[in-house]
Amino acid sequence: MKRILVSAIIICICLTLAGCGTATPDVTGMTIAQATTTIEAAGFSVGQLSYDETSAEATGTVLAQTPEAGKRGKAGAPVDLTIAGPAPVVVPDLLGMEKGAAEAVLTKAGLVVGDVTESYDTSVSAGSVATQTPAPGTMLERGLGVAIIVSKGPEPVAIPAVVGKPEAEARTLLETAGFKVKVEAKDDAADKGTVIAIDPKDKTAVPGTTVVISVSTGVDIVTVPKVTGMYPDDAAAKLRAAGLTVKEVYIHGPLDSDAFKEFIGQVYRQTPKAGSLVPRGTMVEIRSWWEAG
Repeated sequence: MKRILVSAIIICICLTLAGCGTATPDVTGMTIAQATTTIEAAGFSVGQLSYDETSAEATGTVLAQTPEAGKRGKAGAPVDLTIAGPAPVVVPDLLGMEKGAAEAVLTKAGLVVGDVTESYDTSVSAGSVATQTPAPGTMLERGLGVAIIVSKGPEPVAIPAVVGKPEAEARTLLETAGFKVKVEAKDDAADKGTVIAIDPKDKTAVPGTTVVISVSTGVDIVTVPKVTGMYPDDAAAKLRAAGLTVKEVYIHGPLDSDAFKEFIGQVYRQTPKAGSLVPRGTMVEIRSWWEAG
């Protein structure tokens, strides 16, 4: 009688132990996302993932699980899954790479370049990857694309209109807009210290660009006209009309060069030369040759 009682107790204990824990859910045929949700809802965790590239099932479908469905386990115990299709790859970090280098890295990882767009960016140099989707470290199916946004560098801004303004005001406007300023003095009739030209002449430029402003010295510059071949009186009148003064030199007797003999009675040499830029009021010497006689 005692033996029967002990056996019954042992059988009862075994049956009780067999019923301990939670039954593992059946996730075969589900996607990885669905399986993960189901496993975690049952109190388990997703364990190791293995992949079967030879399966005819849709990529990402759960083919098998360990432990099998219905088996009981402790809370948090892992459930290993076998998935149809190739193993996913880790998306590499492309940020800061030039587009060509990013393509090479993706190819090596088993991925391709997806959509490529461009955007202005102040922190990433032009031609380099500013952002990517999916983010680095993401697991992605082999052969899929990674979208990238390539930086165009800082966005150009308007260059302030400073021609005609005083140098100090022009400098302030340009520096406030984010430009560097270089000043060059130029002889010009405009008021001294006035900006008379700007380079570059474009309406926009990237912040940090050096803008050269030409500032008037207040000196009126004129171009020396050509007067060789003219009679002295006519030459002198033309020079004075241009704002210059004249020194006339008449040569009698042999010329210092036969090449000037055709200019008998006319101006054969002028100093400064025609086309020279000189301050208004500069003296121009004109020489004419007359035969002795």
